[in-house]
Amino acid sequence: MLSSKALVKLFYDQKCRPALKRLENPAAAQEKCLRRILKHNKGTVYGKEHGFAEIKSIEEFQRIIPLTSYQSMEPYIDRCKQGEQNVLFPGDILYFLATAGTTGTSKVFPLGWKRVEEIILEGALMGTFFLVHTGCYEVMDGLMLTIAAPPSTGEKFGDYDVAYLSGAMSNLSLPSELGKYQRSLAGLGRYRVPPSEVDRITDWGEKFYQTARYAVAADIRYASGVTANMVALLLKIHSEYYERLLADSELDNETKTKLRRVSKDGIIDLRKLWPNFCVFGSGGMSVTQHRRIIHDLLGDCYIWESYSTTEASIGIQIYPDKGIIPVVDFTFLEFIPEGEKTGEPIPLCDVKRHTPYRIIVTNNAGFYRFDIGDMVTFSELDPPVFGEISRRTSLVNIVGERVSEEMLLRALEQACEQQGIAFVHFSLLPEVTKEITRYYIFVEFTHPPEDIDEFVGIVDTYLRSIGLYYDSQRQNGVLSPPVIIPVKPGGFDLVLQQLEKVPGQAKVPRLISLELSKLIPRLKTAK
Repeated sequence: MLSSKALVKLFYDQKCRPALKRLENPAAAQEKCLRRILKHNKGTVYGKEHGFAEIKSIEEFQRIIPLTSYQSMEPYIDRCKQGEQNVLFPGDILYFLATAGTTGTSKVFPLGWKRVEEIILEGALMGTFFLVHTGCYEVMDGLMLTIAAPPSTGEKFGDYDVAYLSGAMSNLSLPSELGKYQRSLAGLGRYRVPPSEVDRITDWGEKFYQTARYAVAADIRYASGVTANMVALLLKIHSEYYERLLADSELDNETKTKLRRVSKDGIIDLRKLWPNFCVFGSGGMSVTQHRRIIHDLLGDCYIWESYSTTEASIGIQIYPDKGIIPVVDFTFLEFIPEGEKTGEPIPLCDVKRHTPYRIIVTNNAGFYRFDIGDMVTFSELDPPVFGEISRRTSLVNIVGERVSEEMLLRALEQACEQQGIAFVHFSLLPEVTKEITRYYIFVEFTHPPEDIDEFVGIVDTYLRSIGLYYDSQRQNGVLSPPVIIPVKPGGFDLVLQQLEKVPGQAKVPRLISLELSKLIPRLKTAK
């Protein structure tokens, strides 16, 4: 029987090396990817209506198939809700997936086996690349910490439950081959904490605590999940749960003794609690704002990233010294230069560095030339590496300043770095009057700045240094310096609850909408 390390290397030779080889010619890899998608889905309702069987090239595909949005897909999704099969993809519908509703009302999409397969293989590739390219095989001897949504939101369409992606994935009975990959991820995190019964808890406050009970007793070496969820969990273990854990009659005395040894003044030192911790797997959002918090809590660990949405697997980190690289085998990618409303989408092989693009996806999950609402740039081209990844709706351009979410993230990160603090969430509210135009930036800090004026100055200066248009509007007086409003820990979660969104699944909107602005007085703003 092969050892775990030998199995990892075998998987690397069988799956990862060919994937790296295909990256050397992304144009050919993407064309093959598109052909596979069209062939697999030609017998669906959508495929027959749009002539998938007759499409022979990328150019034909782009000419015949229109760009799609959730609104244009709704008639097909409604047919799926009524129980009709083979509408957007062949095979059975397993679940309806709910999105976080970042830009408005939560959306739902049908989930099929092909998307499940992509998610699991993406995780296996990501884990294998990490192990082989870092040599950090000791992570395989410990446990993986994660936190998943419940397997149902309580809503149903006919016989089908509605769930968030993590909840659906945790509750599926997988075919043997996929089950093997999910259990091992090619050796990374073979055993997970907490057990599956905790996944089914619907109260997120109780779910966080029960996860923590298992985590403090375990040799955690790897954490993975939606970044915001995992950081929230780590912060709660670090600074909120000590007294509750010691008073917990079901927690064994050995673990309580360990907690006393690694704690001071009710604060648990996670680096001492999990001395073998090696890697934080980040997904679901940009990790930029959380890097400092992760390293402050867990020490000098690897942060290994992926770019995956409910709709599509788009990219994973392959090397320690590079960012996220497109997964050219799962999703056919197109890019529209931002600002060119009538611009023609271009394939991956034609993108340029540092140019902002809208990203369009086509895959076996039933999305065809679908605009996922994200903006991306590329920092490198050989191989292509994603630079900035942000939500397109978060672009602030009230007076032509063209400030993106990633720019704001970097500015806040720079200010936090200089003041030795960190932040968890932020949201921005533009103010436009006859007298003044400026940003109110609501920031949930782990510890508020000692000098808020200095903090504002650093943010403003950094935005001016990286934003030509922002600097121009600041110079001519059209745009005033921003105002930073600290929010106490948990403030944004309270607002999400008021909006009837699930904290831990719903993302904090980067731009404060009219709906959200009405709840600003309910934010627990710090003095």
